[in-house]
Amino acid sequence: MAHDEHRGTGINGVAPKIEARPWHREPLVWMVIALPAAAVVAGLVTLWIAVSGRDDVVRDDFRKEGLSIHPDPRRDNAAVVAGVRARVALDGASGQVSVDITLDRGPQPDGLVLILSHATRSDLDRLVRLEREGDAWQGSTARFETGHWYVEVTPSDRAWRLTGDFKGAAARLQMEPGLVP
Repeated sequence: MAHDEHRGTGINGVAPKIEARPWHREPLVWMVIALPAAAVVAGLVTLWIAVSGRDDVVRDDFRKEGLSIHPDPRRDNAAVVAGVRARVALDGASGQVSVDITLDRGPQPDGLVLILSHATRSDLDRLVRLEREGDAWQGSTARFETGHWYVEVTPSDRAWRLTGDFKGAAARLQMEPGLVP
């Protein structure tokens, strides 16, 4: 017998029976289809996240010099020069705000603003215009949630500012200016 005559024959000279399966029953086909399909789905999910979420605006004083951006220390340094200090009492349950301001140099401001900024949720941020009542400045806002809050006290003309932060829904802060280089 020639070598070619035995090709394709099994034991006892009988050719093995090979059954062809339909393409959808082959695991390799599904792997070839699934990998690109998963990449397309992941790309669409990433696109949806990018389009539906918006970046929050940075709320601080910055200045641009050429292509670099630096914190702008002018209002912080103005608070140092004026010798501004404040005691701030915040109550999240009632939304009541009380601020006692002391200035070593210069008159009391005509108006005072307190800005409450939530650390992670800009939709909770608040601006409270304070009214002078005796020796203190008083104001109220809607009740605010427990969380990490940034506080800024500034006069209406934004000549200087004091900043601080607290965690919780109520706080008593002693605020003093810090000299910024």
